[in-house]
Amino acid sequence: MKSIGKWAFLAGLALAVLAAFVELSWLPWLVGGLGLVVGYLNVAESEVKQFLPAGLALTVALFVIEQQRFNPEWLTNIVFFERVFVSHALLLVGLMAVFKVAKD
Repeated sequence: MKSIGKWAFLAGLALAVLAAFVELSWLPWLVGGLGLVVGYLNVAESEVKQFLPAGLALTVALFVIEQQRFNPEWLTNIVFFERVFVSHALLLVGLMAVFKVAKD
């Protein structure tokens, strides 16, 4: 299972870069979907407390970089799609953490 998660992570990063340059209507959905897969397969229960603040910090940093006026458009697009990828992984891990807390 970890092998699939590793490849999903690498594919998500690569597809996020590709989505910045190629306008295909389904590609952003695939990037977000791979983020969900990565969140499910790559983050063990023992890693949730590390992943959530680190992922949040990365998401905020990507957002700030995306908002800089002097970025070329291609860089802004790459950063946006990388943020889509990371935020979907965060979404799933965060939801799993909330459900676990609610269940306990």
